[in-house]
Amino acid sequence: MKKAVVLASYLVVGSVFGQDDVVIVDQGTVYDKTMTQATLEVALASAYVWRGQVINNDPVIQPQITLSQYGFSANIWANYDIGQNMTGVQYDASEFDFALAYSLPIDVNQMAFDIGLINYNFPANGSYDSSGKTEGVESTTEAFISATVLSFESFVPSLTFYGDIHNVNQGAYAVFDIYFPYEVSQFVDISTGYSAGWGNTKYNDHYWTATGSGDFDGDWSDHNFYFTASYEVYEGLTAATTLNYVVLNGDSFRNGAMAAGYENDEKAWLSFNLAYDF
Repeated sequence: MKKAVVLASYLVVGSVFGQDDVVIVDQGTVYDKTMTQATLEVALASAYVWRGQVINNDPVIQPQITLSQYGFSANIWANYDIGQNMTGVQYDASEFDFALAYSLPIDVNQMAFDIGLINYNFPANGSYDSSGKTEGVESTTEAFISATVLSFESFVPSLTFYGDIHNVNQGAYAVFDIYFPYEVSQFVDISTGYSAGWGNTKYNDHYWTATGSGDFDGDWSDHNFYFTASYEVYEGLTAATTLNYVVLNGDSFRNGAMAAGYENDEKAWLSFNLAYDF
């Protein structure tokens, strides 16, 4: 599930931790919207974690490409499992995500608003029926809307709301994120941040139980902490590394992680990224 949306104005920071990278461009970035922008990124991570769910305890490779023009963005993201993931996939691509986003032309107290769709596909996960359709993990689609406050110099808060419109009927998930960027030099930047995820009853019952049904209430499910250091190797090419830590909110979600088959109920992991703008 993932990752399909990346804040292009701070691409390397946003795309390295598995909470939710969203395909959003033009978050305060200054450029000519009539020009097509493209960003190619490859990440090597020591684990794959999505919204508190440890999908793979072992290394993964996660490439993606984002194209943007006139405030619209299109993103393709993939996950390749080097180590075996929770459904037994190894040395294979277990996920492809496609996302479309639009940065609304609204100026309200230096806030950026974005809307979009994310389609999650799992071609290699789980078992398959006679027609070749996966039975282990079903593909699904979410719509999202986000608001980012750009009026503060020292920190950037945002709130993103996701609503499942396919597989998880009436399932909803929200992410509050705040990060603190700091420019060390002309070529070196660091940032630290925190995010928290909240799911409604439908969402939590689907993702935190063995059968997809349970008695969860709407609640905060996961807390995430991250630190990123990036270096501009040369114009257009940026290298970054991020240390991430995620912990679940209470015994209900920890027990749910075990019941659903996730590989851990808390996780610290590293990610190394190369991003090229062209």
